[in-house]
Formats: sequence, C-alpha cells, structure tokens
Amino acid sequence: MLKNKHVTIVQDNNIHDRSFIDLVKRDHAIKLVDAKSLSIDDFKDSLLVIAQVKLTDPEAIRPLRHKMSMLEENHVPVLFLLDDFNRREIVQANILGATDYVPYPCDEKYFIELVAKLVNIVVEQAWSKLSKTQESALKVSLKVVEKTFANAAAGLEISQDEVKDSCNLIIEATAKDGLTDWMNAIRQHHNYTYRHSMMVCGYLTSFGMLLGVQKTDLQTLAVGGLLHDIGKSITPLEILDKPSVLSPEEWDIMKEHALDSGNILENNQWPAEMVDIATHHHEKLDGSGYPHGLKGAKVSDLARMAAIADIFSGLIDKRSYKPAMSPERAIEIMLSLSDELDIPLVKAFRAVALTGPTKKILC
Repeated sequence: MLKNKHVTIVQDNNIHDRSFIDLVKRDHAIKLVDAKSLSIDDFKDSLLVIAQVKLTDPEAIRPLRHKMSMLEENHVPVLFLLDDFNRREIVQANILGATDYVPYPCDEKYFIELVAKLVNIVVEQAWSKLSKTQESALKVSLKVVEKTFANAAAGLEISQDEVKDSCNLIIEATAKDGLTDWMNAIRQHHNYTYRHSMMVCGYLTSFGMLLGVQKTDLQTLAVGGLLHDIGKSITPLEILDKPSVLSPEEWDIMKEHALDSGNILENNQWPAEMVDIATHHHEKLDGSGYPHGLKGAKVSDLARMAAIADIFSGLIDKRSYKPAMSPERAIEIMLSLSDELDIPLVKAFRAVALTGPTKKILC
C-alpha cells in the first residue's frame, strides 16, 4: 500500500451496483468523487481510478473528457465498470483512456485480482527506486511467500530451501542497501497478510543486524518473520479479510493462527527456533498473551523480538478500519507496554523503526 495514496472512485447519479466499494476498502483507502463536479485535484495521490458512470449518457461522460488526459500523463491506471458491456460502452471507455474495463457486477475474486493487477502497475513503477539487489530480493521473496501460503492452505509440503534462499537474499539486500526503500516497496503490496509477513521479516532482519547477531541467527530471524503468520493460510477468509473490527467470537478464531502457524512448521520438520517464533509471537511477558499464556523468562528472546516487530508493523500499517500510525507514535505506545514487552529490546528496536539500519552492517 502506497503511503498517503488512495483509490479514487468516480460515480454519477445513475443507479449502479456499488457493492465493489466494500471490496476495494479491504486493502485501500478510497476517495468518492461525483463525476459532475470533477476537478483535477480529485485525482491527486490516486493509486487507481475506478470510473462507474453511464457511458451512453453524454451528460455523465462530458466532465471526464478533459480530465482523463492528466491520468494518462501521470501513469495512473483507470478501470471502467460497464453496465451492459456492449460495443458502444467499450469504445467510449477506450476513448476516455481506460487502462482496463469490466462488466459489473462480476465475480468478486476476479474483480479483486483485476484491481490488484492495476494497482501493481503503480507499485512496479515505485520499485525503480530499489537497487538491483533489493529488487531481486523483493520479487523472489514475494513469490515464495505467495507459494508458501498457498501450499500451507492446501496441506502441501513447504519448501525449506526456497524460503531460506529467499531470506538470504533479504539479508544480503538489507546489509548492502539498508531497509528504507525496500520496506517502502513492501508496504505497497495489496495483500495485507503477505505485506505484513514481509515487513516483519525485514524488521527482524534489520533488528538482528543492529544487535550484531551471527548470519546463521539472522536467517532464523528472517525466516521466522516471513512465516510467523503462516497459520493465517487456514484462517477463514471472511475473518481474515473482514473490512471492519472483528467480533469477540471472530477474534477467538483469528487467534488460532498462532498455534496453527507453529503446527504447520513443526509438521514440516522446521527447526525448533522457527517454530517458537511462529507459535509464540503473540505471547506477553505478563502472561496475558496467547496461545500458551507464557510468562516472563518462558518467553524466548526470539519470541520477544518477533512480538516487537509484529506489533510495530501492525501499528504503522493502514487497514480499512484504522488509519496508519506514525513510527514515532507506534514506538511511544510500545514503550508504554512495560508489562507486556521487553522494554530494553523496544528501545533498541527504536533505532531500526525510526532511522533504519546502517548500510553494510555485515562484514
């Protein structure tokens, strides 16, 4: 998700099925705009424009004619939702500069995938800021994350070699070029679960470097971060992708992901340290965490570090039901959780969270 970016939805006053708005809200902030009072400023900071207007109505499309050229010049993709999907509508959509068009209503899964594809046009442009090492690490690790979660959901074997190799690329990229640009690129991914897993992996890698851990231990931290939420692969999607705050009953189901994460890795014969991170990244020092209610010294150093990276990533990321929090405010809140978190570690993590690691930490 691009920082301060949103999906702009342009609509007229005609009767349309607008249920797609809730689907877009799952992953993106939105801005609703009236087609008849459209201005150039309405497109500022647009990640994607979705136009739902009656393309056979001259009054509905006239305001669009002089505005679409700006979107093309700035490489902002435009998706038109067509009522009838007839030749006249398709021709008009193309004249107006459509990047793509689709009859709507349509299959929800197809619509979500189409929006993700169009958003990724902008995402890939932003990747131009990455070094070759960072870009390679990001592309490889995203594919591995997606494949790994899909295999876990299907009950298939998770390749340890693929995951470890991708994490070695992340370690190399972070050591060579730092964390900031790479993390900004990760935050643009449309899928929250994958985005969060990658962010926790990046923060734990950088945290380990800051603390001077050995490269083999860095791999444990990186892999643990990448797979800490693997149990969410079997969490019901209506709960995992719910665009609002979970009910107490839904939250109980969501919390099962921690134990599921550990079980998935353990069943695939992963090292105990990685199983520990996956299972216990929601434990708290006062014993109020889950799934085992571990207290004090029973919470390992790895689990303590993972908890810090997990909470920080969750606080600074935007969801449909909450705004993004500044890194400074997130650290301030975490420092207040003295009963739950390892505060000396939080203070050490602050250097990663607020400034990023120094380049070339590894010799």
